Amino acid sequence: MTQGSLAGKTAIVTGAASGLGKAIAERLAADGAQVVVADISENGAAVAAAIKGLFVKGDAAKREDCRALVDAALAKYGAVHILVNNAGFQHVSPIEDFPEDMWEKMQAVMLTAPFLLTRYCWPAMKAQQWGRVVNISSIHGLIASPHKVGY
Repeated sequence: MTQGSLAGKTAIVTGAASGLGKAIAERLAADGAQVVVADISENGAAVAAAIKGLFVKGDAAKREDCRALVDAALAKYGAVHILVNNAGFQHVSPIEDFPEDMWEKMQAVMLTAPFLLTRYCWPAMKAQQWGRVVNISSIHGLIASPHKVGY
C-alpha cells in the first residue's frame, strides 16, 4: 500500500495490542486509515495513542463486547470500511487434559467472534458500498502440531 491510500477509511483490528495485530494497525494508520485498536489488554491504549486511533478494550469471546466494539467505531468515525479479525490465542495440552471451557473459549475467540464482527460490520459496509474483511488464521490449521487440539 502507499501512504495515504486509505485516507477516509476506518479499520477495526482485533488483537491489536501486540504482535501481528499491532503491526497491521500501524500499517493501516500509516496508509491513512482511522484505526480502532481492539484488544483484551490495556496495552492497546498505547498502540492507539501512538497511531492517533481509538482503543476499545474488550474480550472477543463475549458477544456483547463484539457488539460494543462495532458500535464504538461507528459512533466515533461513522463508518467501518475494513475489519481485520486477528484476535487469537492458543492453549497447548494433550486432549485428555484439555479443559472443555478452554475449548469453548478458543472457539468463541477464533470462530464466533469473526462471524459476529463481520455480521455487525456488514450493514455499514453494505450501505457505503465498500468494505473489506480480512481473517487471520494460523498455520496450525493446516499442519498438525502436538497438543494443539484447539486447531
